Amino acid sequence: MDSLLPAIIEHLIKIGPWVVFAVALAETAVFIGLLIPAEATVLIGAFMADQGYFEVEHIFAGAFAGGLIGDQTGYLLGRYSGGRFVGRGGRFGQVWSHYEVLTAKLFRRRAAMAVTVARFLSFVRTLMPWCAGMSRMPYLRFLAYDMLGVLGWAGGSVALGYLAGESWKLIAGALGTAGGLVLALIVVAVAMVAVRRRLKSEPSVG
Repeated sequence: MDSLLPAIIEHLIKIGPWVVFAVALAETAVFIGLLIPAEATVLIGAFMADQGYFEVEHIFAGAFAGGLIGDQTGYLLGRYSGGRFVGRGGRFGQVWSHYEVLTAKLFRRRAAMAVTVARFLSFVRTLMPWCAGMSRMPYLRFLAYDMLGVLGWAGGSVALGYLAGESWKLIAGALGTAGGLVLALIVVAVAMVAVRRRLKSEPSVG
């Protein structure tokens, strides 16, 4: 993940909150979440918003809209295409096989609530819309619970990233197990400076 941070920051600086939207959408729509951390992208975007790069509302809007549209796409693909899109070989197939059991178990226990809870679980978040679609869960029911999950996930991730920009020590002490995320954001702060200097040093085109 650390190796992706500079690239994510550079694209955020050049393109803006649309990167948050695109990554959040692709995470569940095309399994990009197995390779690119959408949650980390939202955290970085919110962190950068605190530094004055963007409006924090735009980061939230990108995370919420991207996550919601991505989940609907995953649901529809799962419902009408089943497992044909899921490769059984390579890294995608390995991660799918590993987390499919956990996702299916969570879904069987409390299908509707699992849609909401899954938003806060890495990898499970990526697979849940597909499982919901393949199980033929009523769409309006899926949409209602998914909106709750995406709203909480987007709001929580943006708040964490923004507050980390304000006081990373306070967040680390309060959340404990989230210390890894906060430490990643410290790396982000250093990488931001390096990327900004590199961009400024590049000759302008035209």
